[in-house]
Amino acid sequence: MGEFVQEYAVLRWGIVAAFVLTATIVAGRLAAVAGGRAVVAEGAGVVPVADRESDAAHLLMCLVMLAMLVFPALAAPGALRGVLTAMLVVYAAVLAGRIARWRGGDRAAAGGCAVIGYHIVAAAAMLWTVSGGMRMGAMPMTGTGVHSGPGAAMLVLAALFALDAVLMILPGRASPLRHVLGHSGSPAVVLPHVVMDLGTTYMLVAAALN
Repeated sequence: MGEFVQEYAVLRWGIVAAFVLTATIVAGRLAAVAGGRAVVAEGAGVVPVADRESDAAHLLMCLVMLAMLVFPALAAPGALRGVLTAMLVVYAAVLAGRIARWRGGDRAAAGGCAVIGYHIVAAAAMLWTVSGGMRMGAMPMTGTGVHSGPGAAMLVLAALFALDAVLMILPGRASPLRHVLGHSGSPAVVLPHVVMDLGTTYMLVAAALN
């Protein structure tokens, strides 16, 4: 994966810039929550501008992806696996808590379950890219550089993340997914999710083609 990342420098640094922007937006929202400025007027009501747990998950994923992109040759796979595994454990615990609240009658927690579920899938995909799954002895497909088995599965998963990004970019009413995930507010609320989709797509493709 490191060779692919270093070979396409323009694409690589463009994605790095997107993650830096996303991390800045998310960190600003988290600071607003901490400072008691976590609500804005939207329509006739007042809604939170940030889900602290979801934004914390976004920020952690941004930092991990930045480490993989900025230092592709130096980032220790073992350390990345440890961080991603720990993130999965934490996200699973958060999801369990939200499911409990949902079953207890908190309807707002339903969307929160979908958000954390998305982060679990994204973190699991990142863990897969650094777990050595490509060292399974699969032969490359003729004329492609893609390994059969794990590589093909990574490309399918990458396509799903890309599709998710497209659905999130669609206008509000044309994209029920944005409402399910609680991303029906301003573009600044949608942007982190889209960047996470595209970044995960990029890393999966890089791993599949190496």
